Amino acid sequence: MRINLNESTLEKKELDGIIDLFTTNRLTMGSRCIEFENTFSQSFGVKHAVMVNSGSSANLLAFFAIANPIINDLKILPTVSSGSEIIVPALTWSTSVWPIIQIGCIPVFVDSNPNTLQMDLNAVEAAITPKTKAICAPHILGNAINLQKLKQLADKYGLWLIEDTCEALGVKNNGKFAGTEGHFGTYSFYFSHHITTIEGGMIVTNDDALADVVRSMRAHGWIRHMHHAENYIKENPTIDPRFLFISTGFNVRPTEINAVLGISQLKKLNAFNEKRNAIKTTWDTAFKKLQDNGTLTSIEITDGTEAALFGYPVICKDEKLKNELQCYLEKNDIETRPIICGNLTRQPALKYHQYRIQGELKGTDHIMNCGLYWGIHPMMTSDQIHYVSNTVLGFFK
Repeated sequence: MRINLNESTLEKKELDGIIDLFTTNRLTMGSRCIEFENTFSQSFGVKHAVMVNSGSSANLLAFFAIANPIINDLKILPTVSSGSEIIVPALTWSTSVWPIIQIGCIPVFVDSNPNTLQMDLNAVEAAITPKTKAICAPHILGNAINLQKLKQLADKYGLWLIEDTCEALGVKNNGKFAGTEGHFGTYSFYFSHHITTIEGGMIVTNDDALADVVRSMRAHGWIRHMHHAENYIKENPTIDPRFLFISTGFNVRPTEINAVLGISQLKKLNAFNEKRNAIKTTWDTAFKKLQDNGTLTSIEITDGTEAALFGYPVICKDEKLKNELQCYLEKNDIETRPIICGNLTRQPALKYHQYRIQGELKGTDHIMNCGLYWGIHPMMTSDQIHYVSNTVLGFFK
């Protein structure tokens, strides 16, 4: 029996919908993308949702937006410029950090709690200096940071807040959806995530100006898809508004194919997440003795969080045990992964860039050295779920 990290959740009717779309001859970003954006914003109680081609692109636009001269001129918050510091946990995905470097800022890495896997908010506050302009807060592996404390911290110091929610779609903390408390929230719909559009992402905000700048930067920096483009048209009467550029930009547009899948998949999100939680409960029960004796620990859900695990992470008592368990699982056809990038400051790419570490990263190092995860997804059968339980328990006999 093979246990993959993920299996396709796409049904035949969804695939048929893609085929039908080809008969319309409208495949590039259009009405289906707008429909998905509107449905997404309504579902999560946010004012604006802007679809892009990946969660990484959503992060890219969020950081470039807060450093955009148009936004800086509005003085929403202090200017983000070259040399500004942005706080981010060392335990994160790489594209939560690369955009910080790409806008000329300095990532300041803080530790994470090895039990919850979430960034340590005390370490965040300790890292704040006059150079600090923003916090990037990833919700790791389907758990969540305490949103109330996170927002209070950002508000207290007047900082931009970007919630990277690519691994936590549909997760709530104290009744609020992860990704909806910051100036921006970002989401991913990659094949192995909570829902899939094959490739795709979303960026959400409640601020009109931020949303329009993101829409411009999504497609070359032109005004074509902005909701409030009229002022730019009036200010530039000699330029054809179809090719009027008001910002630097990228081309990170989605397609109608991605949106058609998103519209369908979003309807199934609650059921998908309920299945993830049911599997978690089964495995937590199966591994209780291992946890009680300290052999391994599974993720501790943050207080007040309605989680939906992206994978099933465990922290072994030491690195040797982790390596042996990982080899055993792979040998028995259970696919595993490290807990995302581990301590990103230990990755070789960082040696080429300036960064700062606040305090020690003991929790992050422990996660990297002793942690791994395997798949937990809504297509798992009862036989597969029990095969994982029995295989893990068999290793410890």
